[in-house]
Amino acid sequence: GETIRTIETNGSWAVLKNVERDPAYGALLDAALADLAPIVSAATGPMLHREAFIFLTSPGSVTPFHMDPEHNILLQIMGNKVMTVFPARDEALVPAQKSEDFHGGGHRNLVWQDGFKARGTAFPLTPGEAIHVPVKAPHFVENGPAVSISLSVTWRSERSVAEGELHSFNALLRKRGLPTGRISAQPERQGLRRLLYRVMRKLGV
Repeated sequence: GETIRTIETNGSWAVLKNVERDPAYGALLDAALADLAPIVSAATGPMLHREAFIFLTSPGSVTPFHMDPEHNILLQIMGNKVMTVFPARDEALVPAQKSEDFHGGGHRNLVWQDGFKARGTAFPLTPGEAIHVPVKAPHFVENGPAVSISLSVTWRSERSVAEGELHSFNALLRKRGLPTGRISAQPERQGLRRLLYRVMRKLGV
């Protein structure tokens, strides 16, 4: 639309979602992830819900501090940008209740504090380069002096799904004044708590 046609001057950004539904982009997504699939499956479980997005960004624009629920590999196609990535699972950056709200449908944007800057690592990206952003690793993006085009390939995993279920379970417990549980670095192994959450959800508790 108009945003894309005027992207060079409008100080904005646009995203084309689920481009993998186009056969050509679907084949590109499969090819991009084929070599990684065995490694990822061994570490976090099979790749689920594969998707692809194209980001078009105006010169000098900034994508605010936020997190995403997927494993993400961002490939830079045109223009330059700097992505600053912060550690996942750092509750100083993302408090537990924010994670619970997020997995319940809350917004992905995060509250920024200047003191956070030292916790992040800045990664300059030029055409042909790529970066892996772990699930829920907070980040922000500063675009360079020209229009930027990036391709993001994403997927979920048993681990990311399990983490979402456990945060949602904690939200239910917190709402009822009950103690919440710790979410481990391998939440897919917390089978009993995940089962309890699924039962409660099925019963409409």
